[in-house]
Amino acid sequence: MLRGLDLSFTVTAILIFTKKLFSGNRTATYFKNYVLYIIAKFIFLIIFKLFFRLKVTSQQNMSQNGPFFIVVNHSSLLDPIILEIPVKPKVIFIAAAYLFKINWLGYLLGIANTIPIHRKNNKNSIKSTKKALKILEQGGVLGIFPEGGVDRQKDNLPIKAGAAYLATKVGVPVVPVKLKGADKVLPRGVKFIRSFNKIEVEIKKPIYCPKRSNLNKEIIRNIVESYIREIY
Repeated sequence: MLRGLDLSFTVTAILIFTKKLFSGNRTATYFKNYVLYIIAKFIFLIIFKLFFRLKVTSQQNMSQNGPFFIVVNHSSLLDPIILEIPVKPKVIFIAAAYLFKINWLGYLLGIANTIPIHRKNNKNSIKSTKKALKILEQGGVLGIFPEGGVDRQKDNLPIKAGAAYLATKVGVPVVPVKLKGADKVLPRGVKFIRSFNKIEVEIKKPIYCPKRSNLNKEIIRNIVESYIREIY
């Protein structure tokens, strides 16, 4: 437990110190975030390799540029951090707004330009959806957790169709990713690392989604079923 606390505080301290080096200049905001992102990615690569024996197996070349969509099972707050490591292009995640209120996680999500989804605010949700579509249209990479939250009970948790809708709206492939072990390291409801369990990332073959102007429930359901089979 103590090692987990020390690890979290050390990483956060390094990132805050680096941020202060670039503070005070509005024109340098983009560059500052990019530098912080690269530093954070390098730090976490070392941490997850040394402490959690991170193993990545891939059926898809993740060094290629976008646009594409990543869908991944969600069992821990560490999931978005882990997924940034094996993917070369920067992944812009779509995440619940409440996660930004968790001090260390909210700070990291901000650095990564994560898009917040306000589930009880339709106006903000529409704004976030438009921002996500724009990222895909500009050749970016989006990441989403189709459960809509950290996995509580896999058999009873509803699956959201947001990824299928956005991917088909723009016409980009969906890459399913399966994470194992993160729920043992940082379980749901826990703010600090509990164990140093091995973490595995399994990147599956992409599911191609032709662009369609008219979407119906059957098309969306078929895409959702395709990637759900891959991540569970």
